[in-house]
Amino acid sequence: MGFETIRPGVTLETREHGPPGAAAPALVVWGHGLCNSLDGEDQERLWDFWNPRARPSGVVAATPDAHTSDRAPRVVRYAARGHGASSPASDPAECAWPALGDDMLELARALRRDASQRLVLGGASMGSASALFASLRANRERSARRAASETLDEEDEISGLVLVILPTFHETRARRSGRIAAAVDRGFSAFAERGKKMRPIFEGTDREREAPPAVGVRADSFEAVMRGSAASDLPAAETIAEAVGDVPTLALCWDCGDATHPESSARAFAAAAKGARVHVAKTLEEVEKWPGMINAFVDEIVGKRGVGGNE
Repeated sequence: MGFETIRPGVTLETREHGPPGAAAPALVVWGHGLCNSLDGEDQERLWDFWNPRARPSGVVAATPDAHTSDRAPRVVRYAARGHGASSPASDPAECAWPALGDDMLELARALRRDASQRLVLGGASMGSASALFASLRANRERSARRAASETLDEEDEISGLVLVILPTFHETRARRSGRIAAAVDRGFSAFAERGKKMRPIFEGTDREREAPPAVGVRADSFEAVMRGSAASDLPAAETIAEAVGDVPTLALCWDCGDATHPESSARAFAAAAKGARVHVAKTLEEVEKWPGMINAFVDEIVGKRGVGGNE
């Protein structure tokens, strides 16, 4: 476990995997979902592409040595503001998706020390929303510098986005926001005692009896985190397209009765970001292929191959 201060008074808990520093060909900065944690993601093992087992030799790589240890990406996962051992939050604005996107981008810029290293941003649920807003900010900053005839800095360029189980947005967000607000009214103790629900994707499998991960949100930040989420939404379709731009994007979603991460989010995103590669899984067996798919996607970026087209 490590810590990275992204601005005065804001420090994020981090966990690193793969080659250190500039030794890796790509840096992947990864955010978790609302009320989840780094340990929770490790426990669920649903998209743990950072695990060495997720780089099987049988997966075709973009370059001959892309799956050897020295070609693995450096993956830095972090606990979002108000979660885990990261700085607490007292204002919902600090936990709204645009602010979380700023945190992700600032963390990535602090960690990236070599302009030749490809930068990939990604996350699950709230983490995927963070990555989209981080990309939107980065694209707008580059456009502003280009308009001002300023020299563009390659270190700020995002080479890829990985968005897993996109959250509710637009038409489906209002109901979700109401449920989050109701949880705030019940208080942290009731929320923690009730605990996280089992993932619907586990139903009918040999994993359905597993205990869900512990709640990852901090008690002292619970209200700010939840109200920030309840007030959040993705921007309009044209702004989503702007956020993605020409950045290769992989969106992995599921259709398993999960109202928090519905299949409709994948379809709405695909319609807005027409160049994205979108995959919708219906079974746990399909989801278990996601870690390998993410690594293959990053390998393609390292190999400078184009990535696009809906599936």
